[in-house]
Amino acid sequence: MIMTKKDRFVLSLMLGTSLTAVANSVVAQGRGTQSGVVLEEIVVTAQKREENLQQVPFAVSAISAETIEKLAIRDARDISGMAPNVTIVQGTVSNSAAVISMRGIPNGGSESFGLDLANGLYVDGVYIARSGASGLDVMDVERIEVLRGPQGTLFGRNTTGGAVAFVSRQPSQEFQARAEVGGGNFDTRHARISLDPGNIMGVATSFSYIHRERDGTVDNILQAESSNDPGARETDSFRGAARAELADTGSIQYIFDWSKTDGIAPAFQLTNTSNGAVRPPLVINGKAVRVTQPAPVAQYLAGATFLEAGCAALAAPTRAYRDRVCNDIPNTATDKTWGHNLQVQNDFDAFSVKSTTGYRFWNSSYNTDLDGLGAFTGPAFTQATLFNRMPAALLGFVPTIPAAARPVIASSPVPTIQQNLFDTNNVRRHKQFSQEVEISGDTDAFDWVAGAFYFWERGSERNPQNSGFVLDTNNIFLGNFGPLGPSFVAANPARYRLVQTRAVLAYIASSESTATYAQTTFYPGGRDSGLRLTAGGRYTWDEKTMRRSQNGAVPLAVLESGDASFDKFTWNLMAAYDVAENANVYARVATGYRSGGYNSQDPVIPGTTQPANFNPESVISYELGLKSELFDRRLRLNVAGFHNVYSDLAVNIPRTDAPLGTFATRVGNAGKVTYTGFEVEGQAILSESFNVEGNIGYIDVKFKEFLVGQSTTAGAPPIDIASVNRPGYTSPLTAYAALNAQFPFGGDLRLVGRVSYTYEDGKYTFPNNIGAPFNDELRGNNRNIVDAQIGVDGISVSGAAAEVRLWVKNLTNQHDFVRGIDFGQLGYAGGFFADPRTYGLTAGIKF
Repeated sequence: MIMTKKDRFVLSLMLGTSLTAVANSVVAQGRGTQSGVVLEEIVVTAQKREENLQQVPFAVSAISAETIEKLAIRDARDISGMAPNVTIVQGTVSNSAAVISMRGIPNGGSESFGLDLANGLYVDGVYIARSGASGLDVMDVERIEVLRGPQGTLFGRNTTGGAVAFVSRQPSQEFQARAEVGGGNFDTRHARISLDPGNIMGVATSFSYIHRERDGTVDNILQAESSNDPGARETDSFRGAARAELADTGSIQYIFDWSKTDGIAPAFQLTNTSNGAVRPPLVINGKAVRVTQPAPVAQYLAGATFLEAGCAALAAPTRAYRDRVCNDIPNTATDKTWGHNLQVQNDFDAFSVKSTTGYRFWNSSYNTDLDGLGAFTGPAFTQATLFNRMPAALLGFVPTIPAAARPVIASSPVPTIQQNLFDTNNVRRHKQFSQEVEISGDTDAFDWVAGAFYFWERGSERNPQNSGFVLDTNNIFLGNFGPLGPSFVAANPARYRLVQTRAVLAYIASSESTATYAQTTFYPGGRDSGLRLTAGGRYTWDEKTMRRSQNGAVPLAVLESGDASFDKFTWNLMAAYDVAENANVYARVATGYRSGGYNSQDPVIPGTTQPANFNPESVISYELGLKSELFDRRLRLNVAGFHNVYSDLAVNIPRTDAPLGTFATRVGNAGKVTYTGFEVEGQAILSESFNVEGNIGYIDVKFKEFLVGQSTTAGAPPIDIASVNRPGYTSPLTAYAALNAQFPFGGDLRLVGRVSYTYEDGKYTFPNNIGAPFNDELRGNNRNIVDAQIGVDGISVSGAAAEVRLWVKNLTNQHDFVRGIDFGQLGYAGGFFADPRTYGLTAGIKF
């Protein structure tokens, strides 16, 4: 079901009414009990210093260590929906990739090294540059901060939508240990052990190891082992940290993390095939726009012979969820990430200095079948065999065919080929280095921070692709043989024939970025005056290079090289005022910048060996908000409204001019796009046993200008297609609600439970159907996800505390289509479903 704007308004009204009911309930509870239970203060570092989340003058959400542990959050993909207007979609061929969308701005589905992210991901202050590494296994997390809106001053480039920061706990000064084991359906198993030996010779350390594995969630009928089915994975992760205090004023901390995931990529399901009908140009404002012409895949599959009889039924496309697939190519995927983090800080009384150094690596390889049908056999196309099995008498009208050859050609069969619609493999290697130095201080009237940032990265990719392109050979006869065309059509022994197209994309990309920044907060009348004024700015210089050695069937004779430079000044202005105790209003104007770059598949500029680069995108954001803690801090209610204006928004779109028989995307810059929306977050303590939390977010996206339409008239300028665009990977409406319960049994023993509901509007993959004929049909399902847990903790075991927990995710077993791929001129489309219901038991002990 597609939710209309009216439906969204009604749901928003219902949730608003629910928040009012929660507030009334809190009032009643406050009047009826003298309970001292209050909401805990949340400390964040969203402005490069520790402060109460309620005092930060922009929208920030924080997820606590207790929630992270309770929900078994292991990477960025697990927090989708837990903050308003924040959704995260799984990768396609990688087990660690993720598409993060914040306030309608997605990172984009492309994992090319030439395209930077729009939403920053940080782990202990180190920027994670690639979406393919977004799913790295993060351990010992103290909190997760979700910063919404441009963070171009303190966090820098590539945060036009916002930023997600994972903050790890420090090693304990005292001995502590923890162990955990668990299992569930799909033969899920996991084990975790953490050890903090305590302070030994002035150095505190911590060590953690996690092993996770599970079988696939969809049956590949071409192999017998469930551990080789799509969705299967096995992960091993290790983290070690060491921290030493320096003369009571500073510290030095080193962190090493390593994670490896071996698995089978999620199942791709065929949902649409084309019958080859000609698509007329799309007329926009009186101008004809060229559209992709998809191949007649439906007719070819109808006459093909499948090597495995059970796979034939899967050639009938459907949007209904299937629990089986045919992958004749092993969909193996391996991702390995590791890195070093060194933090040194010291307080010099008048100011503090902090240095953060990061050096990280990501290696990825996969081999993927992207049609789910298995291998099939059918007629093959070659120029030399076009006339095979045609009547000899008819061949006599073709002057280029010698008389002696006509009987031979007439008796020769049309050749066949064994092929898939599309399969690919990829090897990526990436490394990055970053260095940041912060200097901060405060006085009675000012807080200030200044710093410098340096970043370097290098990535290489080799991506062979094998696709089958279906030709309607009747078009060849009708278009080239004049009056004889209909006769050849009538005698054609195999109208639909397949061309095998092999291509390889190979390149190396690198980037270098340098920035300086400063921000200060002024307290007119002193810190108790209630008024805070903040101003900050950042200047960034970026260098991008790309060296491409192959972009087609054969290696290039001359290396294609591109070098580009970009620079940008970003700034923000903020004001906050305490209108009452524990309540303040704020206003913010902020800018952001995403660096330009190179799309790895784009052709070179005509007459050169230089790939064309796309431009940086920039944003100016206006935000008003209210942050409040009411009823003796038993209700926390934060509200924000925003209006973002983007220029040159970078959008990933299918190419309508890709070489015949191939599929490719490119990055285009939209001229102007506005994002307007609101967010509400609430937490409430209903009693000593119950508390609730929830949020709702809404975005209205309007494309004002999008000059990327290709005219049907040669040489004509690009056409504005803004009127037919939709935001990709964006849920206009998101909502989340959770009820937490705890019942003491005496001592530390408790019965604990939680039930949560997440709603996300369905998402489009591409912005329009000009280059993606099935884009409308590929819109994702509206998601209604219920998760639940119940357990007992505080179980005393020889001085240790044990716990046991039952959990279930996707309780109602929704089969939600979450991400699509439209293969454009190849003539078919499909996509990926979210995990079905999973459940299990976890037991742990802490010393």
